Amino acid sequence: MKTLAILGLLFSTLRASDGGIVLDVKVDPVTAGQALREGDPARFALTLTNESTGTPLAGVFPSAWFALDPHQKENNRQNCTASVAAFAGGNMLTRPALSLNAYYVVALNSDATVTVVDPHFGFGGTQLLGMVALPAPGFDWSLGSNDDRLFVTVPKTNQVAVIDTHSWKLLRTIDVGADPRRIVAQEDGHYLWITNEAGVVAMRASDQTVAAAIATGKGAHDLVVTPDNRTVIVTNRDDGTATLIDVATLKVVANGPVGPKPVSIAFSELSQLAYVASEEGTISALDPKRRKLVAAIKTEPGLERVRFAPGGRHGFTLNPSKNLLHIFDVASNKIIQTGQLEGEPFEVTFTDTLAYIRRRASEIVLMVPLAAIGTTGKQIAVVDFPAGDKTFGARPRTTVADGIVSTPGMSAVLVANPADEHVYFYKEGMAAPSGHFKNYGHEPQAVLVVDRSLRERKPGTFSTTATMPRAGTYDIAVFVPSPRAVACFTVTIAENPALPNKNRMPVIVEHLTPPETLEVGAPARLEFRLKDAKTNQPALALKDAGALIMQVNGAWSERQRLVATGDGHYTMAFVPPAKGVYYIYVEAPSMGLKASNPQFLVLSAN
Repeated sequence: MKTLAILGLLFSTLRASDGGIVLDVKVDPVTAGQALREGDPARFALTLTNESTGTPLAGVFPSAWFALDPHQKENNRQNCTASVAAFAGGNMLTRPALSLNAYYVVALNSDATVTVVDPHFGFGGTQLLGMVALPAPGFDWSLGSNDDRLFVTVPKTNQVAVIDTHSWKLLRTIDVGADPRRIVAQEDGHYLWITNEAGVVAMRASDQTVAAAIATGKGAHDLVVTPDNRTVIVTNRDDGTATLIDVATLKVVANGPVGPKPVSIAFSELSQLAYVASEEGTISALDPKRRKLVAAIKTEPGLERVRFAPGGRHGFTLNPSKNLLHIFDVASNKIIQTGQLEGEPFEVTFTDTLAYIRRRASEIVLMVPLAAIGTTGKQIAVVDFPAGDKTFGARPRTTVADGIVSTPGMSAVLVANPADEHVYFYKEGMAAPSGHFKNYGHEPQAVLVVDRSLRERKPGTFSTTATMPRAGTYDIAVFVPSPRAVACFTVTIAENPALPNKNRMPVIVEHLTPPETLEVGAPARLEFRLKDAKTNQPALALKDAGALIMQVNGAWSERQRLVATGDGHYTMAFVPPAKGVYYIYVEAPSMGLKASNPQFLVLSAN
């Protein structure tokens, strides 16, 4: 296995092989013609192929991490494997400088802010990545097709706010007519559709320009875009109508009644029909191709929301005023199950296996197993878990966006509780959330996930975009669990003069001990050079300089003082007590250098 380097503007593909798999890695700055720089976004691509046949290795789940390379030279396979083991195991002291398997939690808050955090649910903490101030409270939001832009409607200022999801900065605001509310992105990423007082606006996602403003009808609106990106359907509450818009021509092609006071619309991919729930209690099935109603499902007044479980066979509609959940079947266009859910159920979202229901008068989240629905007249099975101490309706809601979303790569959800100022992490099958974090003093009205993990874009090719860590030389550790392959590459990231020094490590740690294998029970002399990162001068005679030594499995650890030998050089003696891999973390509290800094040394003992 080879370790290769990217330097300056050379971005050729790096190649290694392991276990019969060829791993090709490429890291390119998003901005063409620029070096890889700290704080700038870059595209990471990994291609996996079978070494003997050359065929792509599809359907696997690779992981990758950036870790500072203390030696700035080739690493051996043993050290690479040890780094992968530590990162995959979630050791807090060996957190990578950058993980390409992460997701970020974004909260839309009641006080006109958006918070962005890197969640560490397993360790009870978070890292605040960004705080975006909006002109006024946001009502709804939508990610662009490649997740690099977040669009938020701001009704009080008649605008849509555009947020860069790499820098987490507000790029601009766009006037889109009076009182913009709902916003939905086409699946092909071409247009964003925004409802306003007069109807709907089509905005180009590419350059955020308004392509058309289309009058539909009177009253508040909901909308849906058909999965083929050909038709937009907009409801008009005061008129009791729905308007069909042809996406190709941006023209109204039909308008007709769908029941008094329509409030919510959803599309079934199975039946290819749109279902409109009205306050009066009717669920109208609308065929967008034939442009007419084909069925009407009668319930009772008070409906607020309609949504479809995965697959589009079963629709869920909630009636908070009557404390009811109705489930209907698109095969018969009839209600097949009804359940009494106390506490004013107002929101339903889905994973592949469960429907999650929030209630205004309770902090308990209800779950309906999807495998148990579908039998006419059968009682709806419900389980639950607590998501906070205060009810979801203890604060006025300023958004229509979802407060429960699924997390990538696992059977789990995030739950926003605005009254608690918390976001909870719940793994399916548990009796209670397994983690939570405070939202830095803000009330999270809605929550979404920006997935920065490696995703398969075509067979055998996995990619993502990430913001580069601070300047330095890094190992990129890549791990494929099955079939198993491990490889490490080297990349150099340049300094970015536009970034303040506070984003950089206060002390540069140079490990002068070669990455050789030590002998159990035999003393070894470890040497370091410490430099002030601001001045690049030796850090002289630090009385609190020390090292934390930890065995990779956490079974043994100790702390030692470092002995200054002059000109920023420090030494210590280390006797490995047993066979294994050891991490050495240098710390100097007086200089602001914590033991958890990523400039650690990896040594093996046999």
